[in-house]
Amino acid sequence: MRGYLLDNNHVSAVFRQEPNVIRRYKEVPSDWQIRVCCITLGEIEFGHLVANPADPDKQEDYNRFLNEHFISYDRALPVSVATRIDYAEILSRIWQKHPPPNSKIRTESHLDKLGVDVNDLWTVAIAREHKMIFATQDKMTVIREAAFDVKFDNWFDEP
Repeated sequence: MRGYLLDNNHVSAVFRQEPNVIRRYKEVPSDWQIRVCCITLGEIEFGHLVANPADPDKQEDYNRFLNEHFISYDRALPVSVATRIDYAEILSRIWQKHPPPNSKIRTESHLDKLGVDVNDLWTVAIAREHKMIFATQDKMTVIREAAFDVKFDNWFDEP
């Protein structure tokens, strides 16, 4: 599938109408897809649940925007049974390049020490599974070196 999988920072930038992001959004070829995944939608929903919004109307506007543009079965990609392969391959590459000091270290603890967010790992695995470009503003240094077969882009940057 040709297209972009947007990280939450890009979804919110589209909502806020950030000029560089909107320009890049509009430049996506019409035969390409722009999608989000359920992990990103979960991160956004969590943010809404824990936030004490200064402007509840703006939060409602954001929810409407998400419903109109990203929350549907043809726009939001799930974690599938096949995603496990991409997740495992990226994670094994991280382990090979950055092995834990001993076998008793829990996966989540080791990834945390490396600065790897597990949600980012799953999201990049979904992008890899669908052969999509992952649009994010986050550095994700360790994930990027392990997911060398995933193309990353940052729409905040000038081309």
